[in-house]
Amino acid sequence: MHSRRARALTALALVACLLVMPACLGPNHAVGHLAKWNMEFENKWAREGIFILVFPGYVVCGLGDLLIFNSWQWWTGVNPISRAGVGSGPQI
Repeated sequence: MHSRRARALTALALVACLLVMPACLGPNHAVGHLAKWNMEFENKWAREGIFILVFPGYVVCGLGDLLIFNSWQWWTGVNPISRAGVGSGPQI
């Protein structure tokens, strides 16, 4: 009986994930903002050092883009952190 309930909850969670996280790549604005900030440093060694130091930020921004912001854009048509003056970007 317990395993039936666990399977049902797992199936329900999978269906919920499929509805909430559609399969679209999106423009990844959060990672783009972080990369743009990192590229503002002219010295390539400083840029690399900063990249290594803020690498966890790239992971967090990437996960945010994949799991939250791109899905938000897919459902609503508006990315909450889109760049000013730039369109919503292509959907892949």
